Amino acid sequence: MSVPVTLTFDLQTELDKRNLKLVHATDMDDFLDLSDIVSVPSWPEFMLNDAVANKNWRPMHNKYPEFQFALLEKETDKWITVGNSIPVYFDGALESLPDAGWDWAVLNGMNNDNKPNLLSALAIQILPECRGKGLSTIMIRVMKEIGQNFGLDQLIAPVRPNKKSDYPLLSMATYIEWSKGDLPFDPWLRVHRRLGARILKVCPEAMKIVGSISDWQKWTGLSFQSSGKYIIPGALNPVEINIEQDKGEYIEPNVWMLHA
Repeated sequence: MSVPVTLTFDLQTELDKRNLKLVHATDMDDFLDLSDIVSVPSWPEFMLNDAVANKNWRPMHNKYPEFQFALLEKETDKWITVGNSIPVYFDGALESLPDAGWDWAVLNGMNNDNKPNLLSALAIQILPECRGKGLSTIMIRVMKEIGQNFGLDQLIAPVRPNKKSDYPLLSMATYIEWSKGDLPFDPWLRVHRRLGARILKVCPEAMKIVGSISDWQKWTGLSFQSSGKYIIPGALNPVEINIEQDKGEYIEPNVWMLHA
C-alpha cells in the first residue's frame, strides 16, 4: 500500500499545539529499531516473548509500514509514542471475533489472502515519563484516521486493560463489569469508551507466552521452585509453572472493543 496518510485538520492542529509530528515506518529504514526507545520500557519483560510477535513483528513492519507510526517532538526528534496496527479480514459477526485476540490479529493480517475489511489495533505505547497527558486518546484517533485513509472504517482492538494486573485472580469477564460512574473502572477501557468504542467480548487467549523455568526467572526476577500458579508483576492472570516439564505458561486475556 502506498496511499499517503493525511490527518483531519483538528487532529493535525492538536499535534501542532503539542509540538509533535507524525512519522511512519515508511519514513525511515530503522523505524522498528528506533521504536524500541518507547516499546521496551512500556512492557514487563515477559510480554516481549510472545512467539507470534517474535516471528512476525519485523515482517509486519515490512508488509504494512503505513500502519506502524510514532509521534516525535518536532525540534528534538525525541520519540514520545509508538502505535502499531494491522489490516485484517473477518466475515463473521464482530461479537464472535476469535478468542485468540492479539495473536489472531497478527496471524490473520500476515497470512490471510482476502482483502482486509477491518483495522486491528495491536499496541499503543507511550514513553513512561510522558503518560497521563492525554496522548493515548490522540494515538487512538490517529490510528482510526490511518485506517480511514485506507478504506478501513472500523477499528477493532484486543484491549489490554492496564489495571487488571492489580487483580490477577479476578476473571476478565467480572473485571470488565466494574465501573467508575458511567464508565468502565479500568483506565484504558475508559479511554476507548470515551472515544465511542464498545465492548464486544472477552478474548480469553489473546496471547500465549511459554518459556522454561530459567526463562521465567530471568523475565521476572522471581524464583520458581514448586509447581503451581504464581502471581507476577504486570501479568493479568497467574502464570502456570510446571517443574517436571521445565515450563512456565502464561495465557493473557484481553477485551475485544469496536470503534465504528
